[in-house]
Amino acid sequence: MKKPLLIILLLLIFIISGISFLVIKSSRDVVSTFGKMDKALQHKNYSVQKNNDSLLKAISNEELLVKAYQVDSIITGFREYIESVKQEMLGKKNPKNYELMDKPNTMFFAENGPSKKGKEFVAEIDKLREKLLGIVETPKLKTRINSILITEEVYDRNGRRKKWLDYNFKGFPLVVSITKLTQMQSDISSIESDILLDYLKKSEEWN
Repeated sequence: MKKPLLIILLLLIFIISGISFLVIKSSRDVVSTFGKMDKALQHKNYSVQKNNDSLLKAISNEELLVKAYQVDSIITGFREYIESVKQEMLGKKNPKNYELMDKPNTMFFAENGPSKKGKEFVAEIDKLREKLLGIVETPKLKTRINSILITEEVYDRNGRRKKWLDYNFKGFPLVVSITKLTQMQSDISSIESDILLDYLKKSEEWN
């Protein structure tokens, strides 16, 4: 092999190796970043839940307390459901396995649309929304519930209509899907805080 050709070949190998290293490093950085975000959200969620427990105990009006416990039970059940979805997504995967955590989440999707699990997931969100709307009376809270627990079609940045499930989960790495689910747990805990604060305020006004 001629020397110039050998040099070119070695350079190509070096470049390809370098690109591969950067891709792996980039994937690890993405997984690491979302992993940290997920932990931060879990910590925040724990703090909000502790605060919600305190709010629940502070409501003195019996009628409102019954509603508050209803809300707490419904939201706790949904939060636990989301946790079970996260565990099912992870399976026996090691969260520190960068290659596996960087692969797309496929649990919600089949070849021709959402999978059985994907349909169940959307249905559970819809059920939660309707249950809360059936209990809560304050218009501002109803608007907040509708804005957070929405599963209608959305428009992407190119103006194309997409199914809510596709827009939020299709093609995303597993670590991103897990973090989005933790964000959902955090959002519903925040909704519960708003509802309990509303009940506490009314309880103080009525006594």
